[in-house]
Amino acid sequence: MKLKKTGFFSYLSVLAAGFLMMLIILIPNIIKNHGIFLYAGDYTFQQIPFYYHAADTVKNLGIGWDWFTDLGSDFITSYSYYLTGSIFFWMISWLPGMAVVYAMPVMIALKTAIGGLGAFAYIKRYVQNDDAAFVGAIMYAFSGFHMASLVFNTFHDITALFPFLLLAFDLLVTENKKSFFSLTVGITALTNYFFFVGIVVFVIMYYIVKCIKKEFTFTVKNFMLIVAESIVGAGIAAIILIPTFLALISADRVGDTLYGIDLISYSDNTIIPKIIQSMFLIPDPPSGAMLFLSSDNTHNWASISLYLPLFTITGVAVYIKNNKKSWLTFLLLILGVIACVPGLNGIFSMMNVSYYARWFYMPVLLMCLATSRAIDSNYDFIPGIKIQAIGTVVLSLISCLPDKVIKESEKLNTLIDNNYNPETEIRMFGISKIPVVFWQCIAFSVIFLLFVFVYNHEKEKDKKILKKISAVMVSLVIVTYAIFINNTVIQTQLDEKVYNSSIGFTPKIEDDDVFRISHANNNSMNNYSMLWGYMNAGCFHSVESNESDDFYYGVQGHRRMMNSQYKEEDYPVYGLLSVKYIFNLSTNDDLNVEFTNVNLKGCSLYDKQGPYYIYKNDNFIPMGFMYDYCIDDITLENYLDENILEEDRYQYKKLIMMRALVLTEEDKEKYSAYISDIPEEMLELLDENTYAGDCTDRSAQSCSYFEYNSKGYKADISCEKSGLLYFSVPCSEGWTAKVNGRTVDIIKAHYGLTAVPVEQGDNHIEFVYETPGLRTGIIISAVSCMVFLLYVIYVFLSRKTKSML
Repeated sequence: MKLKKTGFFSYLSVLAAGFLMMLIILIPNIIKNHGIFLYAGDYTFQQIPFYYHAADTVKNLGIGWDWFTDLGSDFITSYSYYLTGSIFFWMISWLPGMAVVYAMPVMIALKTAIGGLGAFAYIKRYVQNDDAAFVGAIMYAFSGFHMASLVFNTFHDITALFPFLLLAFDLLVTENKKSFFSLTVGITALTNYFFFVGIVVFVIMYYIVKCIKKEFTFTVKNFMLIVAESIVGAGIAAIILIPTFLALISADRVGDTLYGIDLISYSDNTIIPKIIQSMFLIPDPPSGAMLFLSSDNTHNWASISLYLPLFTITGVAVYIKNNKKSWLTFLLLILGVIACVPGLNGIFSMMNVSYYARWFYMPVLLMCLATSRAIDSNYDFIPGIKIQAIGTVVLSLISCLPDKVIKESEKLNTLIDNNYNPETEIRMFGISKIPVVFWQCIAFSVIFLLFVFVYNHEKEKDKKILKKISAVMVSLVIVTYAIFINNTVIQTQLDEKVYNSSIGFTPKIEDDDVFRISHANNNSMNNYSMLWGYMNAGCFHSVESNESDDFYYGVQGHRRMMNSQYKEEDYPVYGLLSVKYIFNLSTNDDLNVEFTNVNLKGCSLYDKQGPYYIYKNDNFIPMGFMYDYCIDDITLENYLDENILEEDRYQYKKLIMMRALVLTEEDKEKYSAYISDIPEEMLELLDENTYAGDCTDRSAQSCSYFEYNSKGYKADISCEKSGLLYFSVPCSEGWTAKVNGRTVDIIKAHYGLTAVPVEQGDNHIEFVYETPGLRTGIIISAVSCMVFLLYVIYVFLSRKTKSML
């Protein structure tokens, strides 16, 4: 059918509506939190400090080696998942200081508006009625997926672009409109490589299904054009994709994938019920679950939601009933099967062993299209209303089931001791863990049904009913979204105390040394050292240098799960990492009461500031120090197996690493002229006292000068004899080193950190860093941009020539 043209005002109204609606939703929270949007989990503890730090980096510090991410990491690859290539980040990166943080909710509103605009433009290709497309656009922009993913600010960057990419693909295949697809591929790939992989998979499926259903006509010429534009688009993003790819393939964590029965069946039996629930109700608060709580609580953060505002599942059900053989029905059913099979679900998340539903925005856009087409075709919504009503009733009945729950009197003990075995009791209506929130959602589901029923009843009589129902939807979106945010804030216990211990606090430490800080317990605050301007031994981050993770595994015995956890018993790490000040939260009500009492060995109370007790490490060692002895990793492991109890294994490793430099067997042999093998008697009876003595010895042989920037670091040391000089800097690819102007090999020490050979006398050490693959990426991106520009000129001249004939 021939679609009528849509005026500029229609597009503008969608853009304005999306922007203003989201601002209205966020304003109460912003006012409450001193002008800053303060939200759950990752948004407050990752996104805010990341945006501040990244903006400061590109303006002042320089892009290269980032000293403020964990023990140090490459800036581009560490933040390519979050913001390095995002146009939304770069739009506010120029703002000074905290202005970047104040601007973040405005960017959320803008991303919401742009996502709605893209959805409107895409849906409008398939419907006659602008109002039907408007409904679809608002449903996409304010879908349950976006609600559930608000905590992950960076997700909205990619979901705002996705409808434009799909629109560009349609235009390229059906109307031979060139260059737009290549551009959207490039921008999307720059924005987030992880999501881009999933989008590539989806577009391939989308193309195949549409070809099978004769929606697209396959020709070799058109297919090759798709491939060529995809390559050019990916090439534009090479400046980020190449360095990130090189970093990812060397990461041990990437190897964790699904195998065996886990490919066909979810080990967590709450996932599929939760997916079904998400089609009928407003999503769960990210930190909890209304009905189906996952066993390890991680799936609650997986963005599981297929909820659409007001119309929920009604329009989708009606469309499928009336179009059983359409490409849209076929693709939605395929995606439904994929969501229920772990091995298939994994193709959208690089086959990661962790469960993610972070691709659900793709079927959500198609569900919005199906609903808009059902409205545009004037279908009877009664079948859909019945399905929504049945789903609502069934979920309500499930909530009434009895459940075995922990007694109230036992809950405190479970919080104090993870290994505590609490008493339980049978409680009726115990399935819902947050019943007030659940019944709110049920109430809204009933209200939605009533309005859809009214719309269905009046659509033949009232020509303006769709505009009226659109106004109702806008109002309900604002109310339900605001309630969702409030429920999430309550569930995550975000209050004035969180503000006071993060954004509202900056410590004042008068110290000219180069040092790191650490947190004794609450490591969720780790990233706020980025705002404070101090290097931190830990970091709450998904992507840090692989060598930092290797060191962490070496001293803790397990891979870091996004957060480096050094607690009071890990005090030997403070010396290894040049940690000088350790922070411990007070109750915030009384600065004389610590939230968790700590006994930090070798530390003394330095000050009480804001909501923190600040301790000083009396065994502090400056950055860069010598060792008299070494031990190879195999000998160390054998000694541990034979002499140390399993529960003491990693504490002992931390202690011995202060006494002897841990090397590989090969490096121990190679540098035997520089450092001696540790005598066996020195491996015995290590404790707090021997640790303090070892710190004194290391400090006596430390650098007299240390200076760092994004390009590397410099140090000076005067040595009584030749030896190996250790730096607590990740031994990452990209480093080169010189000692007194002579290039030297860099040695991996302590599992992932750095050492270099130095000679007797004065030594000037200089390390220079260059992001691996960056030069290649820049060249490919530059060439691809030139090819794209020439391509655009060619397309423009070709069209102009044709119009003149």
